[in-house]
Amino acid sequence: MLDLKQLQYFIVSAETGSFSEAAGILYTTQSNVSKAIKTLEKTVGATLFVRQPRGIVLTAHGKHVYKYACKIMDDVGMLKDFSRTGEVEWLNISCNPSSWFANRFVEFYNQHYDENIHCQIYNASVANIMKRVRDFKDDLGFVYVMDSQKAAFQYALARNNLEFVALIHVDAILYLGQAHPFYKEKIINQAELKKLRYIQSYQDEFTENNYWAVKDGSGQILTKMDVAVVTNSDYIMERMLTKSRLANISGNYLSYDEQQAVDGGIPLEQDDSQVIFGYLKREGEALAATAAVFAEFIEKSLENQPGYIR
Repeated sequence: MLDLKQLQYFIVSAETGSFSEAAGILYTTQSNVSKAIKTLEKTVGATLFVRQPRGIVLTAHGKHVYKYACKIMDDVGMLKDFSRTGEVEWLNISCNPSSWFANRFVEFYNQHYDENIHCQIYNASVANIMKRVRDFKDDLGFVYVMDSQKAAFQYALARNNLEFVALIHVDAILYLGQAHPFYKEKIINQAELKKLRYIQSYQDEFTENNYWAVKDGSGQILTKMDVAVVTNSDYIMERMLTKSRLANISGNYLSYDEQQAVDGGIPLEQDDSQVIFGYLKREGEALAATAAVFAEFIEKSLENQPGYIR
């Protein structure tokens, strides 16, 4: 029978690569850790570690057990959190990195401050947001998805029993850093496009970073993007666009500070480079009260914008 303490000892041992170091972290003895691991190996019927002169490493089977052990301990942690929060309703949401969304969240929280709302907000890729909503870690997941990736995205939704509520189409914009010699230009030729190096947000299966078709004024396509920096930090994005020659391609959802840094950018105006923004929810499941209020707030923030869908 599996014991949570055995899983805890196993996870810490795997992450430290040492039974003795794990014992120190767990305030127990190396003998107790070794015994727990041996019992766990007997339970799962496989060797989990290879003992080496400089420590221990997971076997192939051990790597699989580690993956599921971590998920079990995460789920146990969530159950403990539920017991601590009692009757308090939490708004759990995840989103792609977006200054626009961050500003809307601040507005929402300030409007509802007196209601003592409790919130957890998490930045992640589209694929990870799908998993978080599917696994009940979040009520809602807000994502940006390329129009050209809709078929693959819909397939992934069906596999994870999720629904997508589309809210708005946004255009693709090429932003040049202030140190770039073509900063403030409204057109850029093919030769200069090929020289560009980019700072992009998460490289994601469904979002823009892998699928932009950048064209110059004559319709020629720049087929390869040289992504030099990948970040999930709005601060890094804003500083790099202010202080460097790097370019960025995004939907037109940068924050005010970021848009000031790049002076509006160059609209690409291509049908295959549009981005759909909306939210994920579990299929056939009604939203909790606070989640429904937040989803309505985000939609109302967009309803007077060009490209609004609903």
